Amino acid sequence: MRKLRTLVLAAVAATFMATVADAHPQLKAAGPAPGSVVTTSPRAIRIQFNEAVVANFSGVELVDQSGKKYDTGTASLGANDRKQLIVPVNGELAPGKYTVNWHAVGDDTHRVEGKFNFELKP
Repeated sequence: MRKLRTLVLAAVAATFMATVADAHPQLKAAGPAPGSVVTTSPRAIRIQFNEAVVANFSGVELVDQSGKKYDTGTASLGANDRKQLIVPVNGELAPGKYTVNWHAVGDDTHRVEGKFNFELKP
């Protein structure tokens, strides 16, 4: 009986932990797409998450291959989609490889972060 109770409690704990882990924003898609080669300088970085995010606590850092940071505007959400983060890119980017370091805070107040790369090759 004691083993059965321990097994049940372990199963409940594992289920709870999996649910909590899945409750954080996760990147589903982005524009420019991760790993893509684009021919024009993007006007914005758009990131689609699996759940709603809070724009005031979310954003990106845009860095070129030499480590130079590029100026971006204030993050906002899609007009009808709280799962889409939109960050304007100020100015034109030069040809080269770029890294988008993103961070997002979901409605559950947990911050997550990640990164992806794209290349500008006109």
